[in-house]
Amino acid sequence: MLENCIPLGFEDWEAEILPSFGANLISLEYKGLPVLRTPDNIEQLRENPCLYGNPVLFPPNRTADGIFKFENRKYHLPVNEPNTGSHLHGRLYNAPFEAAEVTDRSATCLLKNRGKWFPFDFSMKLSFELDRGGLTQNIEILNDGSCSMPVLLGFHTSFAAPGEFSVSIKERWERDERHLPTGKLSALKEHELCFKNGCASEGQVISDYFTAENQAARLGHILYQVSPEFTQWVLYNGGGNKGFLCVEPQTGPVNGLNMPGGHLVLPRGETARFWLRFSIAGYKKQN
Repeated sequence: MLENCIPLGFEDWEAEILPSFGANLISLEYKGLPVLRTPDNIEQLRENPCLYGNPVLFPPNRTADGIFKFENRKYHLPVNEPNTGSHLHGRLYNAPFEAAEVTDRSATCLLKNRGKWFPFDFSMKLSFELDRGGLTQNIEILNDGSCSMPVLLGFHTSFAAPGEFSVSIKERWERDERHLPTGKLSALKEHELCFKNGCASEGQVISDYFTAENQAARLGHILYQVSPEFTQWVLYNGGGNKGFLCVEPQTGPVNGLNMPGGHLVLPRGETARFWLRFSIAGYKKQN
């Protein structure tokens, strides 16, 4: 276990949360078998912070030139991917959250942003709870600033490579040389239909953006479900044969801060709520 992690456990499930590093769900295991890709040490995590556990992305993926406009005002994010001239993955994935309300099987982590991590004032609460069937993660974003704010949320969910996977993708976004959507959607190619209907993750290069047909993915025996606000899936496996598959839900398309309808608008004083669920496929949660 990494230092300063919060361990959670319930029956066949074990999890670890790392509040000081983005409140990342850094480990999830079922009957001792890894569900998520877990780093061996903190140095490994720092080297590739978005390729372990379930880091929060706000905003996810790329924002062209690190610039977006909202309500007739221009905002700047740091360009941290020089080869594409883009801002990549936001700045919350390693931000320090505060641990609160910790029990043997649940934890809540809090972050109050005052323009440091994103150019709006808001508070984020990430809550985790284990039950017999799996783990539920709830996300709350409270706009406690002085004006409306854009919300574009994602997770770089990094699974230990499953034998087979399927994700409910619908159409593919065409991309330019900067890996930004052109705005055009295309029908799935034959190999992408395999991503939807079921295929092995190893031995092929996977790196594309898709709209969501629904909010579910299957990774071996694990069912990954997300709330209806997540309308996009990004799939990535680092070029293949790296031992992981990232299945990334997003509430809007890549570069969505610069696309009409590409993000949510959260009015002052209101809260946006989302959820993620990891469970065993076929398990029905009892009320």
